[in-house]
Amino acid sequence: IHRILRDADNMPTGYGRARYTVPRQLFRQIAARDGGCRMPDCNRSVRHCDAHHIHYWRNMGLTNLENLVLLCSRHHHLVHRLDLELKLLPSGQVETTWRDGTHRTSQPHGAPPKRRGP
Repeated sequence: IHRILRDADNMPTGYGRARYTVPRQLFRQIAARDGGCRMPDCNRSVRHCDAHHIHYWRNMGLTNLENLVLLCSRHHHLVHRLDLELKLLPSGQVETTWRDGTHRTSQPHGAPPKRRGP
């Protein structure tokens, strides 16, 4: 038995360690939030993107909305090849850190994240 996290609309927001592959419903939520590749200055659309685990699955990363961002194929390979660090900020921005310590942020192309609470 695995617990599936759901939002206020009963949509799944996370599968934890139960699944590596991102289910279609969860991918749609990521796509609505991100709107395309989240690397700075990239404008590739959702249809050219994969869901990337920010904290790698092999390092016990979770298949949850908060741990996934869209990256186009080119940038997905680049993140893994160069071991770039990505961080999803509460504002919806993604901060990318290169090995030399350089930071860049990208704005979401999609809808802002839903606020929780009053």
